Amino acid sequence: MNIHGLTVCVNFADMLGVGIARVRHGLASWTIVTDTTDQSTVDLALEFGCRVHQTDVFYANGAAFNKGAAMEEARRAMPWNEWVLFIDADIVPEEQWIDKVRAVNPTRGILWSAWRHQCDDPARVDDPRLPRIRGDGVGVGYFQLFHASDPHLATPGGGPIVETHWAHAGNYDNGFMHRWSRGQRRLLPIRLVHLGSRDNWFGRGKRDEFDAMQAERKRRGGRWDHETINGVPKP
Repeated sequence: MNIHGLTVCVNFADMLGVGIARVRHGLASWTIVTDTTDQSTVDLALEFGCRVHQTDVFYANGAAFNKGAAMEEARRAMPWNEWVLFIDADIVPEEQWIDKVRAVNPTRGILWSAWRHQCDDPARVDDPRLPRIRGDGVGVGYFQLFHASDPHLATPGGGPIVETHWAHAGNYDNGFMHRWSRGQRRLLPIRLVHLGSRDNWFGRGKRDEFDAMQAERKRRGGRWDHETINGVPKP
């Protein structure tokens, strides 16, 4: 079972560095996506034999941090065959996670994921007492494993597989997840740890922007279809 990984990491090299060795061990290739100024991420990725894709499409067309567009651009340049894993830079799996994945013998046609646990201290990533993060749906963007030939990825006209129109780092992953019905998303028996804050949709540490987004959603009755690169709601 060969898995090709894809991860966005902009100013998160310290977080990526916590789990990079154990993630890399389970991957046939790993493409790390960053912007054109983040040399720390580039250096770390190359040290561990990863592919690097640098782009400033994150900020094109007035976007604050268009993660989906950067992923789609890198996806088209990475090995796109056999199994593919979208994994966030701040996610650390348990040791030997790949053995448990292979033991399940995942089938094509399913989006595979796993629960994550919150860790505020990188020294505690293997602490079994870390609390599970509640509220995650099965298959959200921090860990999405699927087969590259899955028919759910078919896109009319050769359009993007990952949504590219959002102004921030959110929403695209739900769009991707919903290619599979609820019954076609399943959990793997592996333990994932999430490091630090979960609200970096506008770039690392930009909590004020995230809070303003949440306030605007509340004002609009919970809607978020306006959070596009041009502010035009999507049908």
